Amino acid sequence: MKTPPPAGELLTYTTLVGLVAYAAIATDLYLPAIPFMIADLAGTQADGQLTLSVFMVGLAMGQLIFGPLSDQFGRLPVVRIGTLCFLITSVLCAVAQSMEMMWALRGLQGAAAASGPVIARAIVRDRYEGNRAAQVMSALSGAMAVIPMVAPSVGVLVLRFFEWPAAFLALALFALIILTALIRFPETAPAPSESKLTITGVLRGFREMLCHPTFLGYQLAGSFSFAALFCYLSTVAYFLPDVFNVPTEQFGVAFALTVLGFMTGSLINARVVVRFGLDATLLTGLLISLLTAAAISQLAHSAGHLLPFMAGLSSLFFLGVGLTSANASMGAISLFKERAGAASAVYGFTHALLAAGIGAIAGALYRGRLIEPALIILICAIIAFGGFVLARVTAERNTVNQ
Repeated sequence: MKTPPPAGELLTYTTLVGLVAYAAIATDLYLPAIPFMIADLAGTQADGQLTLSVFMVGLAMGQLIFGPLSDQFGRLPVVRIGTLCFLITSVLCAVAQSMEMMWALRGLQGAAAASGPVIARAIVRDRYEGNRAAQVMSALSGAMAVIPMVAPSVGVLVLRFFEWPAAFLALALFALIILTALIRFPETAPAPSESKLTITGVLRGFREMLCHPTFLGYQLAGSFSFAALFCYLSTVAYFLPDVFNVPTEQFGVAFALTVLGFMTGSLINARVVVRFGLDATLLTGLLISLLTAAAISQLAHSAGHLLPFMAGLSSLFFLGVGLTSANASMGAISLFKERAGAASAVYGFTHALLAAGIGAIAGALYRGRLIEPALIILICAIIAFGGFVLARVTAERNTVNQ
């Protein structure tokens, strides 16, 4: 494939950032609206938490559909349909009349949003190899990190002038912008497969990937790191006022300070991964996350008096996740070059499903204290590190056997 001109490269890059950001913006911009929504729809705190979890379940299931379809029919037609569906479901969420309707629509919105990240990862794999793919994915993640820094503040600003449905109309506007950008986006998929797409064939491919121990190791490393991050996202709107007495008006600022760590980690990774290699930077990120998660758990009972220090530890934890995310995903997806869409689907499905499960558990166990989410984050960090060990041991064993 010929290298596009600078303007085309910029369009490709910014559009990929938007696609990767679907899940983040659909979660983060909406977070400040949850208390107002549940009050208006006669829901509870648990009901509000469930709107996050069902979105992640939809995000997980949708990737299993859009990934294989993009291998068969091309990246562009599939992602355009997914983006249009995301726009429509966002508008419908704005007019939901009950919590039950909101749960259903958020699930459908998550399924539509799945088209963005699953196809963006496949596009990166189509265009780049190995460490270079991880570098590009890190750059995308670093740029995307601006969204969770800015989106909650935007959500608070929207709520200052409008009712909570305006948050969903803002998501619809975002989808419209991406849909417009996709008009000139270049196709990157290999020539469409001449074989017939069947459910049996798709499931057989999924099973092959999940039974590949190196793929599974990278999957565990990336997915449990993200699950730890989602545990934080699922409870931060509650423990900031409960534990640290941070008012709702300052939620966006406090959230931005911690997410700054993720952006920093992603941008550092984009600079160093080609030099030191995917696995070395992945290991560094996992160790940083594990050590900071252990420290946060140790200090959780007295955290209320340590806000600046705990904010610093949270930023450092996010930095570790930033070093982990792109390396784990590209390490897994690169194992299946000809089926990047399907590999991205399996990776993203497990990624989102674990996040939904961990988020639901964190919400159910939350008792107005920091210790419960802190321990969940620590357990996730331990499992993520174990996944990396599995990936390296099996990869080295395969190298010796060959």
